[in-house]
Amino acid sequence: MQVLLDGKAYADADMIQSAADAGEYAGGFDYAMLVFKDLELIPDVRLICAVLDSPWCEKDSYADMIGRELLAKMQSNRGR
Repeated sequence: MQVLLDGKAYADADMIQSAADAGEYAGGFDYAMLVFKDLELIPDVRLICAVLDSPWCEKDSYADMIGRELLAKMQSNRGR
């Protein structure tokens, strides 16, 4: 019985660690996009798309909203 409990504890610990890692990635994306916005920089479209397509980019997060805003700016600048 103890072996089963220990195995579950390790699985739970792995799941918690994975969630923490994903949160760090998501936080990093948010921070990076906020810096781009604050410095009024527009990164390469491939970088923005890679961030938005990442499984760690959460819908409606700062990274998602700012990334879409930057893409919209790029599209409107092309039309000029």
